[in-house]
Amino acid sequence: MPIQFAKEPHNGSTLVNASLAQLSTRIPSGLPPSLAGVNLGALNVQAPHAIFDLQADAITQGKGLASARATGFRYPVEVAGVSVAAAEVHADASGSANLVANINCGPFVAASARALNDLAKLAPVNSGQFEACLLRFSAIPLMAIWLKSTGGASDLIYPLEPAPSVLVAGKLYSESDFLNAVMPIAQKRVASGGSQPVP
Repeated sequence: MPIQFAKEPHNGSTLVNASLAQLSTRIPSGLPPSLAGVNLGALNVQAPHAIFDLQADAITQGKGLASARATGFRYPVEVAGVSVAAAEVHADASGSANLVANINCGPFVAASARALNDLAKLAPVNSGQFEACLLRFSAIPLMAIWLKSTGGASDLIYPLEPAPSVLVAGKLYSESDFLNAVMPIAQKRVASGGSQPVP
């Protein structure tokens, strides 16, 4: 199988399920629109992918994707095969899940599910071996699927919709092409102390 996922932290799914159960105690008006009317007992927690965060200053120093920090795990949450949420889980040094940082129901939830389905059909992906990770770059802001090569091929970046103007959602980028595209924004962000507006 060309696309693989991170090893799940101990008790990660259990922690996510407990957080979802807590949601069920809220009144319907307090739930996000994507969960309104959903039987929360029917939600299925899927295998997680690792989350990596890029920093603008590291990019401007030429450190590339290797500078991205592993910050957690993202568990897709489905009902009847449809992604409706994603839970971000943090783990301790021993590899045990210890916090559900958030449960997100925004546009990147459906976009990441579509992306993983689409990527599995692309020839450059099928010809290699990759771990699918979520890459975040708050300077833009950007969320993408980072296909980290586990078999000797080059890493690939697949921006999710909505993508910033310097990138095309749903297009595969090599590491160098991706970094060339985001470098000007990273430089502006660093020069402005983080106050530069997103283009």
